[in-house]
Amino acid sequence: MENRRFWGYNWYGIIPPQYILANKRFLKVVLEPPDLNPGSWRGAGKVLVDYENHEFWLTTRPRKAYPVRGYALEIYRSSNGEDFHLAAIITREELSEETGVKVKSIEGQQLLKDPSTDKYHLYVSVDNEGFHDKPGWDTILLKSDDPRGPWEYHGVVLSRGDEYDTLEARDATIDIIDGMYLALYKANNGSRVNMALAISTDGVTFHKLGVMKLDGGEQPKYMLLCGKIFSGSFGPTFVGFDNRVVIKNAAVTDTFSAYILDLKNLNLVQLFTGKWVPQSPFERKDYPAHSYVDIVYDPFKNRLLLYVEAIDPSDIGLNNEIDRVLLYEVPL
Repeated sequence: MENRRFWGYNWYGIIPPQYILANKRFLKVVLEPPDLNPGSWRGAGKVLVDYENHEFWLTTRPRKAYPVRGYALEIYRSSNGEDFHLAAIITREELSEETGVKVKSIEGQQLLKDPSTDKYHLYVSVDNEGFHDKPGWDTILLKSDDPRGPWEYHGVVLSRGDEYDTLEARDATIDIIDGMYLALYKANNGSRVNMALAISTDGVTFHKLGVMKLDGGEQPKYMLLCGKIFSGSFGPTFVGFDNRVVIKNAAVTDTFSAYILDLKNLNLVQLFTGKWVPQSPFERKDYPAHSYVDIVYDPFKNRLLLYVEAIDPSDIGLNNEIDRVLLYEVPL
């Protein structure tokens, strides 16, 4: 995410996160929720850009209020990063059949291309009964030669069970830096929700390193980061939403932050934090976003594209709000 034009300003490394926040502009609604009833959402996905074939691939989780919850995983294709069309869908029932456990809900997904096999990796957070003695959230891996599928199940890659993630090991931000998979994931043990880190050389077998420190100290009781990991001059750098607030069981935010991932000391070093000011009528003014954002570079128009799961102004809360996927751009 480096831009040589900025070198004239003496800006080096990744595009400054404060520049991204200051220069974002709303473009359009990318995906509507399944319906306009409370608790209906789309989002929690990732975008992959195929430079050679001029394609954008976006994953999302459609959801309806309890008892339906996250009922599928959808994959959309676009030729311009703005207008998406459904290319594939994997239902909760199909995942249950593939995994051999009861998948009760689907949440965050990460779509990447593996550098050693050229296969597509799709990481999916699933609320399940069967992987452990007690129900909870784990992260599974699907593989394919094509984003349209067919997809094959390749096991659990982030499994709960350590003292800090007994209930949840999910909603990871996964990116590949210098050939290494870095997974910054949500670890929940029932009393704390914090960010933990896992690493992998093949994207299949992950080694959990534990909960990260925050500027050398303990993370707050609730901290959830969702966004992108870039290669920065100081090391791997997270940029995205910083969620510290839970309202009616929904993680919501108005904060856009950046952190260096200090792997040696397992430490989040804050680079920047600022307020996300909504620019569309589809976002609440107090808490515009529900956790998730992805940031990709569009080489065809020399811009950054930000895909945001936004909370409609009508209400807020797990089974109260309506979420859309919005698109912001940052011209470069």
